[in-house]
Amino acid sequence: MFDIGFSELFLVLVVALVVVGPERLPALARKIGRYVSKAKQTFENVKREVESELETEELNKRLAENNIIQETKELTNEVTQELNQIAKNAGEEMPQSKDWKS
Repeated sequence: MFDIGFSELFLVLVVALVVVGPERLPALARKIGRYVSKAKQTFENVKREVESELETEELNKRLAENNIIQETKELTNEVTQELNQIAKNAGEEMPQSKDWKS
């Protein structure tokens, strides 16, 4: 996450020890640890929420595509039936067409 080496971390600890003092340094370290933990937790929650929304959006697109396909099949069947009816009324027989049932 952070690209901090050992020497940089050591320098930060020494500066914190000088600024804060040895008595308050452990409490400060615990407090910083809690904040980092909360930040990680919040980031993970946001990440999960975004992934969930993306999955939902993808599913909605697939459902819409399936609905379009189904509507096209139904329309094709209706047109085929109407053409067959017209051919029967004209006294001719239409060649067999594929039935789009699923």
